[in-house]
Amino acid sequence: MKSLTPSERRTLRLGSIALAVYLVAFFGVKWVRAANAIRDDHLQLSRTATSLKAEVERYEVRAERLERLMNRLQIDPATLRTNTVVGQTSAALQKAAQAQGLQLGSIRESPSRTTERELGSIQFDATGPTQAILAFLARLDSLGVPVVIDSIQCSGNPRGPGQLKLQLQVIILDFDQWKPKEPSRA
Repeated sequence: MKSLTPSERRTLRLGSIALAVYLVAFFGVKWVRAANAIRDDHLQLSRTATSLKAEVERYEVRAERLERLMNRLQIDPATLRTNTVVGQTSAALQKAAQAQGLQLGSIRESPSRTTERELGSIQFDATGPTQAILAFLARLDSLGVPVVIDSIQCSGNPRGPGQLKLQLQVIILDFDQWKPKEPSRA
């Protein structure tokens, strides 16, 4: 093999340097773009994971609130059936009134009005001492059924001093109809 002259060696060195610079520039740009794409994908996944984590935390907070509310009101929505809620409410009202020592009067259940968001209503009469009636009214939110007081009337009872006559009308809510409607995304 013929030995190279210094001029040829210099030309080969310059050519190999130029080729190396070209290859680094050409493939380096591709590598940088690929690295940026990977970094952008990682940042996007990181943002998505952060938003999902925040959403899960919101639902956990909602679940804890719902559990506290269910415990406080003693309502288990899984056990509520629309065909038996009125009877369960009537029984719960009677039980709560008897627990406070009230004497029960008439109890009238009426079906719901078709245009309203309710299952029915109950008119309830009872007599007893003032403290017992107030304690009964304070316990209405923990009956275990969703009720709203529609009207209440207290009057003196001529049978004895310190006795009140209570006339109460409660509405039993239908939670299936009170659910918020999904917003349209049109």
